[in-house]
Amino acid sequence: MAASTEFSLLPCGFINAANRYLSAEPFRFQVMATSSVLRPSQIWTLSFTSAQGAGAARPVEGGQPVHLLSSLKRFLAADANGKVTCKQESPNSGCLFLLWQYPDGKVSLQCEATKRYLGGAEDNITCFAQAASEGEKWSLHLALHPTMHVQSPGKQRYLRCDTQTGRVRCDRDLPWGADAIFTLHFDLKEKKYGLRSGAGSMLAADGSLVDGPSAHSLYTLELQGGLVALRDVDGKYLTDRESAVKTFKIDRPGHDELFALEPSPALVSLRTFSSGRYVCCRPGADVYANTMSVGNTELFQLLLNDAKQACFRSFSGAYLATSPSDGMVSCTNQSKQVWFELQYKEQQVTLKAVDGRYVALRPNGQILLLPEGAGKKEKFLLLLVNRPQLILQSEAGFVGRSPGTQRLDGNRPAPDVNTVTLNEDGFYHFRIANKYWSIDKNGLIMVNGDQGSNFTLQFVASGCLAIKAPNNKYLVAEGGGRLWTGTTDVGAATRFHF
Repeated sequence: MAASTEFSLLPCGFINAANRYLSAEPFRFQVMATSSVLRPSQIWTLSFTSAQGAGAARPVEGGQPVHLLSSLKRFLAADANGKVTCKQESPNSGCLFLLWQYPDGKVSLQCEATKRYLGGAEDNITCFAQAASEGEKWSLHLALHPTMHVQSPGKQRYLRCDTQTGRVRCDRDLPWGADAIFTLHFDLKEKKYGLRSGAGSMLAADGSLVDGPSAHSLYTLELQGGLVALRDVDGKYLTDRESAVKTFKIDRPGHDELFALEPSPALVSLRTFSSGRYVCCRPGADVYANTMSVGNTELFQLLLNDAKQACFRSFSGAYLATSPSDGMVSCTNQSKQVWFELQYKEQQVTLKAVDGRYVALRPNGQILLLPEGAGKKEKFLLLLVNRPQLILQSEAGFVGRSPGTQRLDGNRPAPDVNTVTLNEDGFYHFRIANKYWSIDKNGLIMVNGDQGSNFTLQFVASGCLAIKAPNNKYLVAEGGGRLWTGTTDVGAATRFHF
């Protein structure tokens, strides 16, 4: 593969032998290893600087040149005396490290200028060791949102779960639909990774889908630039070289064993509130809502700009667009009128074009713009279709159960996976294990319901949701952990990455 910088950045945490994360503290830009959980201060962006690019396979024993950028936008550096700092606003020679990988999945960081290794514990982090002992080895914890698409840059194809055969295949040009969603599972105890399908099953080494993590569905992580390779307990690598993805015995990963982990944008469908039919987008044609089922042409990738306007990208790459002259709505690449204001009322939404008119439904199913205020024929349900398993993350951490209780917290170091169901009225029900979300008398979110409570989702940014509870208040995740219905203002609600 030709040199590329497309996958040259990777956010991650570094865990030492004492199970503490390398941290960049704001006070005097100190570097420590005292935290037992992954928070923003413990996230480092690995910037691979090798000229041969992220796609070039290198042996595990080769050191890869990297810079480490903290959440404070400063670079990790070491001097000739072994002192470690993180205050450089731009990299110098002391900021270049060699990332060495070992068969057990651990890595070490060697300062390229001094040839010494980064190590230590608590507030005594130095870069003075001449060899990498266990004190200078770190486990990698990827800091990406766990829900993602997985691409094979070698094949230029995406992985998908083939539900008919129960296998994972690498044959999708676009990651379209729920079957192209995967969750990267990190086992904190084993320091290994698993790949979970959108339905919740995990990919085993033999290519089958199994119920949960085990020795044969957890893998050691290796990095080649910003790409990843996964090696099973027998030393074989996960590969897409055959019809189904499974492990294969090779000396070191090549193009078929290297994968890119990409964010997964929301895929939505637009269902008319009055007729229950779905908006269909076919390139070069006027837009109609005349189908009762959802296929590729009824799915849209939802993107939001800084002004909180939304656009809808179709499977063909064309966009829902408006024509100011005649008020028609079409699916085209030509028009620049592709942005809409989303106006929510409970679970319903109206789409307001930039000229102030509303997207509306004619009796024959045609979609067009009308000048009057929003009525029943202008209301839609905006349905999230590619998150059957939903992981919510705030700035404080993940949404998950508080240990030993039925209460949900908003600052957990690891998430609980929510199974999401949608009722006919457009409300969402969240379930963890066999219990549904509910609200107690203090507005706290609990996981103790036998039946689903009606929550609504509002898209507030690309990749971010606000959640409105049945009491018409929005969820707030506080730094101390409390997750509750804390505001009636969507602007003050927590933005959950999903």
